[in-house]
Amino acid sequence: MVVSKVWEATKWTAETVRGAAVVLASPNAPVPESQLHPRMPARPWTAGEWVRMTSWRHMWKYLPVLRYYVYSGFILYGAYKFLLPIKPHHKVLYSQGKIDAHHHEVEHWYGIRQKVQDKEYFAKYDPLRKPGQVDVSGHH
Repeated sequence: MVVSKVWEATKWTAETVRGAAVVLASPNAPVPESQLHPRMPARPWTAGEWVRMTSWRHMWKYLPVLRYYVYSGFILYGAYKFLLPIKPHHKVLYSQGKIDAHHHEVEHWYGIRQKVQDKEYFAKYDPLRKPGQVDVSGHH
């Protein structure tokens, strides 16, 4: 299975490179006719193509469960957005979270500056370093 996928990917890559070479060699050549049948579209490759190729009108008309999910989602969103109250402690928690995040960011940058200053200080005034000893403080 892996070998076949690698082989197919190699074939598609070679075909793409060959097509690019042909286009670069003769950029004014007419575009060749597509080999796809009009009623047989190419097989979708990505998730977006699968979503685009899904027959949404058919599913909406003949699968009531799809309509049930869509309408239920709208109702639940409306209940969540407009019926559930915003409690005062939610506002307090939200603002407190923003304040805490700011303080953590300040502490983070303070720590970085402090490490730089410590490194400079100990490079000049390390009381434990013996004369002639090699500085090994830059390991972290």
